[in-house]
Amino acid sequence: MKQNRPKYLIFFGFSRFFCVGSVKKFLALGTLFTIVLFSVHAQGFYFDAGLGIGGARTEIDGIDMSDAFTAAGVDFTEVWVDLALKAGYGPIANMPLYIVGTIGGLGHRLEDYNSDYYQFNSYIIGPGVIFYPISFIQLAGSIGYSFTRNQTSLPLVMAEGKGGFAGDISAAFDFSGRNHGWLLGLKYFRAVNTLETGAEQNSSGVSVFVRYIFKHRIRA
Repeated sequence: MKQNRPKYLIFFGFSRFFCVGSVKKFLALGTLFTIVLFSVHAQGFYFDAGLGIGGARTEIDGIDMSDAFTAAGVDFTEVWVDLALKAGYGPIANMPLYIVGTIGGLGHRLEDYNSDYYQFNSYIIGPGVIFYPISFIQLAGSIGYSFTRNQTSLPLVMAEGKGGFAGDISAAFDFSGRNHGWLLGLKYFRAVNTLETGAEQNSSGVSVFVRYIFKHRIRA
């Protein structure tokens, strides 16, 4: 990979793809969050979790990183992966409405053919809502606090984030039976974070996802 690379770039991963330390925190928070909500009211418990893949756009102070790599003559591939967990309560007042908390993250990897990579990472923690206009269509949205964890395979010092905000919206087919099942859907994610250098990292992407779902339906 050529030496004239963009300065502030990042890594996020699941096994190889996700940052191990961040995933441990993510899973610990998710497990605690799930246990607390389940113990509060098991009969109204909602839960979904899964992975998605797609395409992304990451800008640092308005500079598109994919365009910067192309302009530098780097031959690279890129992929966008997201991880999400939602847990909450519903249906509310016998309506197809669920109130949830969201913990999620995305990674936008740019990797050359020598397996050197940079990756742009963003996470979200915040509240969300889920609504079913019809029984097999789920619409959802979340907004909350965002942070980054930046890494690369190269011996460079990465700029960490000081915090920001993020949000996502999704639409999915619900293939669940009485309580358990699967979601297949489309998600849009956007996060804006300020790095410790003062630069702004703006990440957005669209993914196709599959998630396990557990929920209680409206009683007839």
